Amino acid sequence: MYYHAHVYWQNESQRFEALHLRQPLQELGCHLGTIHEHPFGPHPFPMYQVNYNSNIAEEVEEFLSKTKLDILLHEDTGDDLRDHTEGARWIGHKHKLDLEWLEEYTRNKK
Repeated sequence: MYYHAHVYWQNESQRFEALHLRQPLQELGCHLGTIHEHPFGPHPFPMYQVNYNSNIAEEVEEFLSKTKLDILLHEDTGDDLRDHTEGARWIGHKHKLDLEWLEEYTRNKK
């Protein structure tokens, strides 16, 4: 099973913390996505994506849980709408995603 984490920030202090997680996450075996300095897709805040598999999921999620950031964790089944809703969990505060954007994206993928 594959997973994504979306590491969000809302201010410079959180941005600093989020970006300093990148090197340790790479060292754990994660693949890191593009840094988005503005809300992107269904995500309400600047963020980057972390990709990882079930072999390291426990270690990655434990590492992320020690931050003060809000992080969306979800399965990566290929069904983006399902993954970001039913398959989602949160570290920190839960935020509302733009589900209309995800629905449109899903329709256009077919």
